[in-house]
Amino acid sequence: MNNEDNDFILRQIKSFAQGLGYILSKKGDSDETVVVFQDAETSLKKYEEELTQYIKEKGFPEAMQMLKSWRSARISRAQYEKLFSWLQKKRFEK
Repeated sequence: MNNEDNDFILRQIKSFAQGLGYILSKKGDSDETVVVFQDAETSLKKYEEELTQYIKEKGFPEAMQMLKSWRSARISRAQYEKLFSWLQKKRFEK
């Protein structure tokens, strides 16, 4: 028995990886859809672009309100915090 078999979390990760490998390797099932989630960092780019455009059109206070409106339905808490920080940096740039 190796360390992976003794550690609960490593067993869970190994089991998850095996199941994911099985799902991704299935061929011929056109009814199944594999969903790949984007990394949070890469998905922020489109929001940053949208906020930048909104800043140009309406200003920072309105962009902040738009970001707050996204918080409950459009983005996760982690994404909100990163975008909030990004917006604050952007606000004080020249």
